[in-house]
Parts: sequence; C-alpha cells; structure tokens
Amino acid sequence: MSNIIKVTCISVATLAGVVAASSALAEETQGRIAIIVSPHTTDISAPGYLLSAGQLPKDHSNSGNGYVGFLGEINYGQVSLAIDYLTGTSDTVAGGLDFSPMSPTFNPLTYEQSETLTVYAGYNILDNSAIGKLDATLGYFKLWAQPSISPANWYDGVEIGIKGRRTWDGNFAVTYKLGYVPSVSVHGYMKDYNLMTGKNIWNMRFGAEIPVFKNFSGVLGYQKTRAENKVVVDGSAAIVTFSGFYVGAMYSF
Repeated sequence: MSNIIKVTCISVATLAGVVAASSALAEETQGRIAIIVSPHTTDISAPGYLLSAGQLPKDHSNSGNGYVGFLGEINYGQVSLAIDYLTGTSDTVAGGLDFSPMSPTFNPLTYEQSETLTVYAGYNILDNSAIGKLDATLGYFKLWAQPSISPANWYDGVEIGIKGRRTWDGNFAVTYKLGYVPSVSVHGYMKDYNLMTGKNIWNMRFGAEIPVFKNFSGVLGYQKTRAENKVVVDGSAAIVTFSGFYVGAMYSF
C-alpha cells in the first residue's frame, strides 16, 4: 500500500507543479481536478493459464466498492496535460484461496489490490460548435495488481489515443477518452517466471460534468480497461477487464 500512496503523492505533486507553472500564463489557461469513487469489477478469462496451473479453465469475476482516484487536467491553447488515477481492493471471495487441484471455489481475483495510472499530453485537432474539442493524445499507461495468490504484477507502455469535450452554456459538459497501448511490457511475477508476455491494452472513459456552485461540479461516468496478454505455456490469450461507473466532485480553475 505504501507504493500506492507514493504514486498518488507523486501524481498529485506533478499536477500541482503544472498548475503552479501555469499560473503566470495568460487567462486562456484552464484546469480541473476531480476526486472520484467507484464500485469497480475485475474479470479474467485465461483458461489456458488456469489449466496449466491445475485449476478449472473457467472465467472469474470479482468486485469491490472502495476504489478511489482522481482525474486531473490543465489546458493552454491547443495543448493539454492530464493525469488519471484509480486504486482500490476487491472483495474477499469465500474459498478463493483454495489451491487444491480443480477447486470449484478457487478465484484468483479474491482480495486483489489494483491501480491504474495514465499520464498524457493532448493536442487539439478539431474544435467546432457541433462536437466540441477533439484532441490527439500521447502518454504512458500502467496497470498494477497485487493478487492474494502471488506477488505483484504490472503492465505498462506508451499509450496513443483521443479525448474529447463538448461544453454547453452553464458549463455542463460531456467528456470522453479512448487510449490504446499497442506494445505492453510485463513486469513482476508473470515476467520473472516467464508465464505471460504482453500484447495490448485498451482504455476508455465516458463522463459528464454537472455544475453545482461557482467553480464546483459533480462528475459521473463509466470507465473500462481491457488488457490482453499471451500465455507462454500454450500461446493462448489471457484477457483482463477492469471497469465500473464512477461519481465524484470537481473543481475548475
């Protein structure tokens, strides 16, 4: 958990540094930061890997209500910088740690700590009254997981994508983001024991900002990460999705 706290502090400090550096810029600079909570769900489909480990080759799912994070962004003209972060722990599954061969209750997602981090820059490529602003994005994405059944793993790489924002009178806004990591690096347990190699990761988010009072707004939306890896033992796919709705509060400056 100390690593999670460190990443959170570093990310917040980075965003704060950007904000401070931008305070001397023209009035065109705009920024916003939102604190969010989410009941996220993790799903895994890796029948080949599970069978090689002596377990039933079936899909697994687990959820948790205590995921928290933030969405931060600052804009200056056509350029934007942003940080997205989410972390939390899934529920404990009864019998999830039963490692006996072909256990009917085994669940590799029981009490799993997870976090996602995206740091990216955007450049505006379209801006009109019908669809709002559309930016091309380039950044870095990391998915980290600490299962109860093994040491931690993390998957990362360069992310390319788009993000958009349509704002109406009164500052009500709809936002969206789609990111793709075409080449994924695997670290930790899966890498050390040559169990999996990375393939690709998709990230998406769709949300709304609802003005409440002056510079404060409520936010809600849905976000999803889909990571696909290759199982070394038989070449099959291992697909993990991490998704859920979120709500929170945002401050604009």
